[in-house]
Amino acid sequence: MTEEEVSPDTNRRAVPAGRHIELANELSAEIRSTAYPVGSRFPTEPELQRRFNVGRHTIREALKILTEQGLIGRRRKTGTVVLSKAPVSPYVHSLRDIKGLLDFANSTVLDIRHEGFASLSLRNSGDFSGVEERRWFRIAGLRATRDDLAPLCWSEIMVPERFAPDRSEVRRGERAVYEIVLAQFGLRLEYVEQNVTATRLPAQLAAMLESEADGPALLVKRRYVAHTGATFEISHNLYPADRYSIHSVIRQRA
Repeated sequence: MTEEEVSPDTNRRAVPAGRHIELANELSAEIRSTAYPVGSRFPTEPELQRRFNVGRHTIREALKILTEQGLIGRRRKTGTVVLSKAPVSPYVHSLRDIKGLLDFANSTVLDIRHEGFASLSLRNSGDFSGVEERRWFRIAGLRATRDDLAPLCWSEIMVPERFAPDRSEVRRGERAVYEIVLAQFGLRLEYVEQNVTATRLPAQLAAMLESEADGPALLVKRRYVAHTGATFEISHNLYPADRYSIHSVIRQRA
């Protein structure tokens, strides 16, 4: 039997067990070692065939594994490019009630890169009506999954100046910012308004997120409203598109 052989049942070449997995593991190790930096062009199928002296189907199966792991992706005009140094698992956010937001805060950690007061622009508040405050306390940084610290998104949190949280508690990262504000000012959370839009990932943020510059991204904007009707937080989370999905349950009203 040759390395690849035509199966009489399917008229398709059968891949020897494990060979494509071995190739995927070897290529994955090279990506981790920065032999192929994030954003760089990845070798073509013919180039890999010549290098490893294997058939086209074996190469395709190996590349399929790398693609499913989020390591590489095919881009129009540029071919196959490296998207990440390590396998990326999408963060699935299950939203049935407010507890889902708390779960998000508990399962991720925020590495704060910027904090201070700023004016809220129309770009930041335009998706939500009734936002009147113009001076806000802004926190921005890289959010990662708590279990393995894999980069997840760029996060910006904005709180009206009159509800500015205790900075030392924010830096400790033990509670979500909105929880700190609720406790500090004796508020109750009434509802959260959310908008999700498709966009592109700026080069500067792509580098920090170990993703492709100008690649597809999801921008998740949330507004937190207290029982008094006051907006006490607006957050923006920008994700590479393959790292975030929302699972929702929609029920019929009684």
